[in-house]
Amino acid sequence: MVLEIKKQIYDNVHGYIGLTEVELKVVNSPLFQRLKNIMMLGTVNFVYPGATNSRFEHSLGTMFMMDQFISHVRVNGHILADDNDIVQKLRLAALLHDIGHYPLSHTTEHVIMRRLGGRSHEEFGSALIGGFLEDILSSYRIGEITDMISGKGSGDLGMLISSAFDADKADYLLRDAYHTGVGYGNVGIQRLIRIASFERGRIVFDKDEAAVESFLLGRYHMFRSVYHHKTSTAFELMIQRIFEKLVGEGEMKNPKDLISSMDEMEIFVYDDHALYSAMHRYMENGKNGFLKDLVRMFLLRKPVSIAYINPLPQDGEDMSEENRKINEMTYDDSKLRSFAESAGVNEWEWIFPAYLRPLGIIDDKSPIYIRDSGSVSNILKSNGLIMQMIGKKKLYDARIYVHPKYKSKLSKATSGMLGGDPDGVS
Repeated sequence: MVLEIKKQIYDNVHGYIGLTEVELKVVNSPLFQRLKNIMMLGTVNFVYPGATNSRFEHSLGTMFMMDQFISHVRVNGHILADDNDIVQKLRLAALLHDIGHYPLSHTTEHVIMRRLGGRSHEEFGSALIGGFLEDILSSYRIGEITDMISGKGSGDLGMLISSAFDADKADYLLRDAYHTGVGYGNVGIQRLIRIASFERGRIVFDKDEAAVESFLLGRYHMFRSVYHHKTSTAFELMIQRIFEKLVGEGEMKNPKDLISSMDEMEIFVYDDHALYSAMHRYMENGKNGFLKDLVRMFLLRKPVSIAYINPLPQDGEDMSEENRKINEMTYDDSKLRSFAESAGVNEWEWIFPAYLRPLGIIDDKSPIYIRDSGSVSNILKSNGLIMQMIGKKKLYDARIYVHPKYKSKLSKATSGMLGGDPDGVS
């Protein structure tokens, strides 16, 4: 048996994507349509103008890639394509995995979780699925679908949507590479899908170690060149502080209140347009001088500048003392104020510390193995030079951005207080 496709949607990355009846109902729902107005890459389009792809198209693309995984990847020795029930649940999980994203995607999520007491987009999404899509999904246990999305309680099936090699990553690498024009994400995904199997929490690839290394390196370089680009990160830090202050001044609803109210229309309009509209309103009527200046800089594409950067590759998980201090300042205003005072900067809010996600070739979510001549070994034990040299290393990249008028002063001060060499500042 195969699922009955009711409608085809054309996608610029994958071509035609088929939808079953229940999937079509999900896509036509207000909550899913909302994803058209949430940019997937946040502020990356300030650097790569074509990076305006939305969570809507990515969600459709993830479902398409899930179908590819189902048709070719073995899960504990079995191809899943003949089990319509499992196939439909997995496709729905892929389709709905990002339905809880906030404005500008991950950009505001960090502020929402760490400073505003809100939930992750997965938790918010689970609440939305249970609160508004119950009728559409009445033939399925919603808990099974949300467990697949979160990777909880679904065993190796959950790895298809949440692991080091999954349908989500397969789509966003291809899609982000397409929209940014950066070639790192074009990594032979179809080849990998056809040689992969998921076995008791492990991802095992047959033989082609070079293809696996290409995928891992491609993902790593996409983070370094696109997701962590110094200028897009500057605008990301700016909009995070803008968002937090707009919420504090009542110009944007606090996201944690959306769940308590469960007002579908309020949630439907909580998107990128709402955030930009709030900024425009504040430019006209706002009272906080700092916030107005920050909004003006953001809208006019005038980024804050890097005053200090400390990219530190190392083995293991222990970050340097310098990076630890920067990480603490990111979410503790008292430490940031103290740092500003020591640096001689009298306007602490113009300092933007950034402790970026530690980057490594290997994703810690699930181990990757290579099967060759009947034996299976961890790719970290590979004879390839890439894995031997950098397989276990991570890049702990900490930066401090500041208003351009304070850059020189802060660069000199931070090199003394934190150590390191400010020569890499650009």
